[in-house]
This record gives sequence, structure tokens and C-alpha cells, in this order.
Amino acid sequence: MNDKKLVNMNRGSVFLSLIFFVLFLVVLFRFLYIMITGTVDGVNLVENKETRITKEGILEGKKGEILTSDGEKIAVDSQVYTVIGVLSKENPNHIKDIPDTAAKLARVLKTDSKAIEKSLSDSKAYQVELGKIGRNITFTQMQEISDLDLPGIIFAPDIRRTYPLGDFASHIVGITDFDGIGISGIEKEYSEELLGTDGYIKKKIDGFIGLGYDLPQEDSKSKPPQNGNNIYTTLDMNIQTILEDSMNQVVKEYNPEKIIGIVMDPKTGEIVALSNRPSIYPNEQNEVNYLNYALSSSFEPGSTMKIFTLAAAINEGVYHGQEKYKSGAIEVTGELIHDHNKTGWGIITYDKGVELSSNVAFTILAKDKLGFDRFYRYLQEFGFDKKTGIDMGNEGLGKFVYNRPIEKATTAFGQGSTFTPIQLVTAASSIANDGKMMKPYVIKKITDESGGILEENKPKVLNNPVSAETAKKTRELLTSVVTDGTGTHFQLNDFQVAGKTGTAQISDGEGGYQVGRNNYMFSFLGMAPAEDPRLIMYVAVEKPNLKADQVGANAVSEIFNTVMDYSLKKLNATSDVDNNNSNSEEVTPTIMESYKEKSVKNSVSILKDKGLEPIILGRGKKVIETEPIKGTELLKGSKVLIKTEGKKVMPDITGWSLSDVMKLSSLTGLEIQHEGNGFVTSQSIGEGKEIKEGNKLSIKLK
Repeated sequence: MNDKKLVNMNRGSVFLSLIFFVLFLVVLFRFLYIMITGTVDGVNLVENKETRITKEGILEGKKGEILTSDGEKIAVDSQVYTVIGVLSKENPNHIKDIPDTAAKLARVLKTDSKAIEKSLSDSKAYQVELGKIGRNITFTQMQEISDLDLPGIIFAPDIRRTYPLGDFASHIVGITDFDGIGISGIEKEYSEELLGTDGYIKKKIDGFIGLGYDLPQEDSKSKPPQNGNNIYTTLDMNIQTILEDSMNQVVKEYNPEKIIGIVMDPKTGEIVALSNRPSIYPNEQNEVNYLNYALSSSFEPGSTMKIFTLAAAINEGVYHGQEKYKSGAIEVTGELIHDHNKTGWGIITYDKGVELSSNVAFTILAKDKLGFDRFYRYLQEFGFDKKTGIDMGNEGLGKFVYNRPIEKATTAFGQGSTFTPIQLVTAASSIANDGKMMKPYVIKKITDESGGILEENKPKVLNNPVSAETAKKTRELLTSVVTDGTGTHFQLNDFQVAGKTGTAQISDGEGGYQVGRNNYMFSFLGMAPAEDPRLIMYVAVEKPNLKADQVGANAVSEIFNTVMDYSLKKLNATSDVDNNNSNSEEVTPTIMESYKEKSVKNSVSILKDKGLEPIILGRGKKVIETEPIKGTELLKGSKVLIKTEGKKVMPDITGWSLSDVMKLSSLTGLEIQHEGNGFVTSQSIGEGKEIKEGNKLSIKLK
């Protein structure tokens, strides 16, 4: 090797050594920098490592439940599913035949296959949802679709607010939107109380090749979710169900524009049932009118207002029932007020005028006997100038039209001034409750998830507008209205009813009133038993389609009589009708005991000995839960549902009432869909079939 070549090699070695030395220094300084600062390109390595090996999950807190007074679930959080269609051909399990898939899905989802086919025809999407059609489907529907083995159809689980009893008390309970936010009723007004708080769980995992094993000796951190509070309403399951059924029957028979029904316990102010038509169907998420007419809508009450004019006159000592007056018409500052038959009944007593609902009689009582100023003070005492303060939002307030003498006179018999149904019922509680006017309420108590009581409503007296003697005398006269006057449609076989009918004109929006025999708000405000009322009930039916031989009271009484008679018997109210003329007999109820953890065989034997009908929902040997619950009063022949350990099994419910079916729903979680009224004639889940969570039971009643 020559000297020149050797020199070149030495120079190259030195040059390479310098390069490697410089690189070594760069790496060394970089390493020292990272050691000292703990960062790379502004990224904290410790924090980044923690982030990479820490797995965090959200533990969702459920919303609280809404229940009836005796614990029947009305609103709950339930598992639902969203249908997803995989379209990309890169996925071997994609939809192969879109028209066939759409047709089969449409049969289960009960919709038009064209709408589904349109959703599935997006050629650019990897996968698609079906929109509103495929959201929030039940476990049963998901299972039906799964059984079809449709390629490319998958499901995403979710939690949604559901209503196991359908439109049961829907205007009181309210509804939520798709995000679970309350938009009406209790769901809106008590959203903070119902809302749960999410928890979390954090744990360290081994990031090695993505296996994600939990790291040993690393403590996980977690915060458990807190479920929302439960709200117990004052609603009675059975009375509310009968009210709903009766309203449905009247809708079917008379097709009215509106129905309002309120049932109150006058001793406490508890609203035991309330409903409106049109209804809200919360499980269907349709566009509906959320306005609770019973609380928010004001209108001229018609002759039901005469109850309070009468009570005021009695309380002031200016009512003399045997005194006579001339019926037919009376002049008030140049304007005539007529009785409803125009010509009147000649010279009659005031007692007879009350029975016949004479406008002239009540004009005289307000104008001449009381005086308009004193009458107005009584209207204030009855609370007609203010809201009742019921524990719900959107309570309305009527309007006094009380300036000219003619307006003051017409207010006395229910025209001109407007009031809400809840104002009328609240005022009437003073007549039913010996002068004490009770504050209405629908929230019985609020509990935490373990059952601890956080808030509890108690009866509250709003005012004492009249004396106990006045209230009793008023009830006696209102009883004669039902037995011998305009309210004969509202007589019951086993109980005396005290009440007043109303036939209110409906505004035409131009300062006048609509005309035609159907264009009225027909109503009845009644209480029973008349001697010591257990319940007050108000029913109003707007613009029913009446046949030639029908009057408005036909439609109203179909609801009032059915609900009041059933409810009083359920409450074991004492009949105040002469037993010699009645087929009723004294019935001693059985008080339901607790059978929890007891033998099914022994429990069935005991229940049968007490004259009750036990229904077993399972094949276990130990009682887990019963419906009704401990302390419930039962009549002989009442059904007692027994939930056992293990799988729940469907009984034969042919011949059951809707009320009994709702008990089954409460105990099993079945979602009920019903058609018709009366008793069950068919059921979609056969006897002996297993009841799975989320199952939907369709029944027909007749």
C-alpha cells in the first residue's frame, strides 16, 4: 500500500470519528436534557406514559323513577337499541340484499319499507342508522330482528326513558326528549331531583402490543354513580286506570275535541287521578300538545259555578230556600238574563231554583241578597283570583270579567269570567271538607335510591271560606240537584252524589259564542258520599258528537259514574243509600300481609283461605315479591300476583281487567300496549312463556 493511500485512509478515519463523536455528544446532551426536563418536544413523558396506560370509563347514573302512590312504576330508565346497517363491502358481514332487508325490518318495526330502503341506499357510507324508525327499539324487537339473521344488521345498546304503563297519567308524568331531558310534567319540573350523577373508574393497564392487561400492584380509582331520586305521586293505580279507560270509551263513542278529568281526596288535597284527552303517548315520541288542560286551561265554568254562589249566600244567612221568586228572566241595568228554558217555571222557591239551575235565582242571590261587592269577596275566599299552588309547573289562571253589573251577574252563574278546572276542584274541597279548602298536590314523597325519604308532602289548609254548617247545607241542596233536578244522570246505586252540572258556551274568538247543540263544554262537579265525601270529581267534555236523543250529560256521566262508583267501593266507603232499596252489602276488606321470603306453597294456601286468588309468576319455591304490597285493602276474589325466584312465567290473563294487567306490568317490567276497554280477550305472550326483560305485551280488551 503506497503512502498516499495510507494518508487518505487516516484522514477518512479521523473524519468519521469526528462525525461519530459529534453525534455522540448530540445524543448525550439530548439524553441529559430529557433526564433533567422530563419532556420531549414539549410533551411531558411522565404524563404521557400515565395517559397511555390509564384506562378511564364512565359509570352512568340512572334517572330516578316516577311511581304511583303504592309503588307502581310509571317512568323508568330501560335498555333500548339502535338498528345499524353495515353497507361497506369491505366488511364481509355487510347487507347483501337491501330491498329484502328493508321489507323484513319494516314488518318488525311496523313502518314503510321504502323509508328503510332509502336509509340503506347511501353507497358512500360505511354504515348507517335508520333515523327515528330504528332508534329506541325494545329488547323484544331487537330479538325479533336478530332471529331473522339479516346480514349487515347490528345493534347499538343505549339507555332511554320508557313508560311501562303507556299514556297512564301522561300529562302529570310528562315526557322527555331523545336526550332524556324533561320537556313537560314531572319529568320537566323535577328534572334536577330525578337526574343521576355519573361516576367513573380509572385503572392502569399494560399497553404491550395492545393487550391491555391490568397492571399488578396498581390501585384502580373509582367513583360510583349516584342514581337520581325516586318520585312517588299521589296517583292511585286503579282509579287512574279506570279514569283512562272511561275517557277512551267516551272518545270512541262521542269523538269530543277535549276531555278533562280530576279526582281529588278532599280531606288531604291529594290528586288521586287526573287525565286529559287528547293524550300524550310518551313511548312513541310523537308531536303532541303537552298542555295539561286540567291545570293550565281556563274557560267559563257554566253552572258548576253556582255551587259557590249558593254556599256564599247560605254562609251569609241570606239564603231562604222556601222563599219564592219569579223565574224566567230578570233585568240587570237594561239587559235581560234568561233561564236556560227562556220562559222559566213560573213562581217557584229558591230550593226548586237550585234544583232546576235557574240563572235568575242565582242572579238575585248575587245581586240583591249578597250584593256584588260581598259576592266578590267570597270568590276571593274560594281562591278564584289566584293560583292554587299545586306542585306542578304551568298552572294557569283564569280571568275575572267583573266590571259592569251584567258581568258581575253572569259570573254568579258561570259565564263571562274564566277559571281553571283545578281552581274549581280546590274550591269545592271546602264544601266537601266541612269548610276547609285544601291545597292540591300530586307529589307524595321524594326518596333516594335506597328508599330514604328526602321530602314528603303533607295536607295543607289553604283557607276556610265557609263554615262546616254551610258546607253541610250546601251538600244537602246539591244532593237534591242529583236526585230531583238537572243532575239525575249522575245518580249512583250505592252512594248519594252531591253535585252540579255545567253547560258552558264556547267563545267564537270574535266576542260571541259558537252555536249548535254540540258546541258546548259539558261538565259535572260532584262529590260522594254526600254525607261525608271521600272524593271530589270534575269531568268536562268539550263538543261531543251527540245523537238526537242524547244530551251532554250522557257523555260526562259515562266517565263520572263509572269512576266514582268504582273508586268509592275500592276505598270501602260506607254507603249512604237506604240499604232496603240497595243491592249493596257491607264488605269487610282483607289487609294484605307480607309474604316475602316465605314458601310459595304455604303463601298460596293462606291467600286462598282468605278468599283471594293467587297468581304465580315463576317456578321457584320462594316468594320474592307480591302485588299488591303489604297493607293494601283487598276485597274477596282480588288477584294477588306472586313473583318467585328464577325465571318469570306468563300466566293466562284472559278475563283480567286492565288494572290487574298493570299490576303484572309493575311486577315483571312488561311494557303494556292495549286496545279496547273492559276485560282481556287476547294476549301476545302465551301462557307459560318466559317473560324476558324488555318484553312488550299487547292485549285486546272487550
